[in-house]
Amino acid sequence: MSKKSEWELTPKQLQLKRENHYVWANYLKNWSTDDLNVWYTTKKLNIAYDSVKAIAKEKDLYRSQYLSKQHLDVILFFSKQSPKELQNLHKSFLDAFLLIQEIEKTYLLSNKVDKKLIAYLEAFKSNTLENIHTSIEQDVDIILRELQKHNFQILENLENMCKFMNYWGHQIARTTPFRDKILATQTNQDLHTIYKESWWFMSYMFGMNIGKSFFETRNIDHHCLLINESDEDFITSDHPIINVHPKINENDLVPPSNEEADYFYAISPKLGYMINKSDLFQNGINYVSINFVKEMNRKLAFYADQYIIGKTEIQLQTYKKLVGKRLKIIQEMKDQQAMEY
Repeated sequence: MSKKSEWELTPKQLQLKRENHYVWANYLKNWSTDDLNVWYTTKKLNIAYDSVKAIAKEKDLYRSQYLSKQHLDVILFFSKQSPKELQNLHKSFLDAFLLIQEIEKTYLLSNKVDKKLIAYLEAFKSNTLENIHTSIEQDVDIILRELQKHNFQILENLENMCKFMNYWGHQIARTTPFRDKILATQTNQDLHTIYKESWWFMSYMFGMNIGKSFFETRNIDHHCLLINESDEDFITSDHPIINVHPKINENDLVPPSNEEADYFYAISPKLGYMINKSDLFQNGINYVSINFVKEMNRKLAFYADQYIIGKTEIQLQTYKKLVGKRLKIIQEMKDQQAMEY
């Protein structure tokens, strides 16, 4: 095979993936009664019924953007807070985008027209991160299926646990609510702009870091499979993994300590997963009460920015008034701080 053919992209590979889902659509199907449609809240907090492909997405969310020196300074500042091995991974990932950026710059200066090169550059910018997230999702598909069978032993395999924690970290960092809450705390407008423009890269970097951290503390934390046999289903949201540690004050901006970390994820209406620093649950399989389910649903709605997703319209009516509350608190506190300054 020639070198040229090795790098040849198919027409399908050149199709631009611009509608980027930040919550896995196949995961959301767990709340569907027909393997496609779910009940969810709209931007105006009405309740609608539509395909999982229509929600929890943003156009060009993962498309790479031009990185100036200012963008790189911020990215490298955050990268340097990480262990050396993660810094090396960040650099390797970043270098690929910077190379494409230089190729595009050289091409634009050449004043030539090369439709094939343009198509390849556009495909790289639009599809690279989306393809990576798809691969991460595919890696955990069998793991999530086994957990739904209450097969907690699937995670005794080190490779499976590594894949699951990688997915866990990215599912936290890849969402627009995660981004928007961080941006909402930034009072410096120049930094706010830089963060927003380089977020496509930083979100992946943060997801990598979070996943590695969870993997490294897997033998210290409590990993808990939570079986829900109550009459209340778990819902999910556009921010599906949240910190529910009881010491966290939801109404202020004080970051939780390292020990204030009880992360909850609803895998399905009848199954949840927690990684706990507290002793709320012990390692392994646990059965939860209806009060616990309702409290997790309340918190999921509170931390959601737009979407909560459930199996029935009636259930979402109960929680929809809480949607967007956390983001509103952050924005109001930032405005208050700016006035005092």
